[in-house]
Amino acid sequence: MFLDSVLAGLKVLTYWETYAAGLEYFAIFFIPMAIAGKVMDKAEGAGCVAVFFGALFFQALHVASSVVLVLTLAPIIFGFAEDAAWSFPWKILTVAPGAFFKLVGALVVASILLEFLLGLSIIFRLLINSLRALILGGPTLMFVLGIMELVNPDIAKGPVDFTPGFWFLVGLLVIGGIMSWVGRMVAALIVTGLEMVANGTKGIGQLAMVPIGAIFGFIPVFMYGAWLGAQVKGGFQ
Repeated sequence: MFLDSVLAGLKVLTYWETYAAGLEYFAIFFIPMAIAGKVMDKAEGAGCVAVFFGALFFQALHVASSVVLVLTLAPIIFGFAEDAAWSFPWKILTVAPGAFFKLVGALVVASILLEFLLGLSIIFRLLINSLRALILGGPTLMFVLGIMELVNPDIAKGPVDFTPGFWFLVGLLVIGGIMSWVGRMVAALIVTGLEMVANGTKGIGQLAMVPIGAIFGFIPVFMYGAWLGAQVKGGFQ
């Protein structure tokens, strides 16, 4: 079961929709951040309050963009289909905005709490980053399954187990951390290649690195989603 989940999770990286969703993540997260950064640069004497709200805004955008990415790729992550659900996040936002913002709010709190653990050694940083990806993506996938069960109560093969065993979870964190690091190295190589082609223009390479690095950071979520998808009959509307 573990090996099947790992392989199915890594298979998500073979779909072009995955990288297109990474661009969507980039647009939702970094474009507002760039605008906010320019506004703060122009504001003289912003002070601690502005820094606090800036950090909170950063966390909220990161969580919201992560939720949208996972919702979009949910049918591929679960193994139900080979196409992303591009309109699904926006349907949730319009049909059930309260549920969407409650999910985002809870995940923002969890993400902020994890920030206090990121000053540890690089090994623990990899594990914590994997854990943060699971904390952001796991509840989002549970949210999707909850909606699917409301639409079709017989979709599950039986009671869905949302909590894998301890060693299964450790394996997801370790493999996810390693693959996230590998992904960042791949992204860095792509950045270097693009900068060489663009005659040293750093902006082009950095823009490419963000969505690619983000996608590899969600590998633990892809594996966890494959494990959940194995418990469900399939079919994504």
